[in-house]
Amino acid sequence: MKKHILFFLGLTFALLSACQPKSDSLIGEWKADKVNVHFDENRSTPELVKQIGEMEKQNTFSIGNDSTLVFSGLDEEKKGRITTDANGNIFLDGVLFGQWKDGKIVTKTTSPLGEIVITYCKN
Repeated sequence: MKKHILFFLGLTFALLSACQPKSDSLIGEWKADKVNVHFDENRSTPELVKQIGEMEKQNTFSIGNDSTLVFSGLDEEKKGRITTDANGNIFLDGVLFGQWKDGKIVTKTTSPLGEIVITYCKN
């Protein structure tokens, strides 16, 4: 019985750790790969959606060995420390930054106009 419990605990730990991003996998340079802008058509124009998509496509960030993230985009730079959880969520200074999914990082931003979803790939 003890062997079954130890096996089950080991299997559970292995499955949970497989879902969590490995810190080594996050380290490096990241750039925006796909940008999806979902804005309310009554509050925006197709030109605005296109312009915002092109601007967001310029976003980049790097993650260092010390878990420091440096984000550059939209004429601003942010710097902070990241942490992760078992669900693949990535937090920047305690605030949800994005989610690790299939080797990519996906971020979502909401505004009164709608939502912007950006998928980042490692350089």
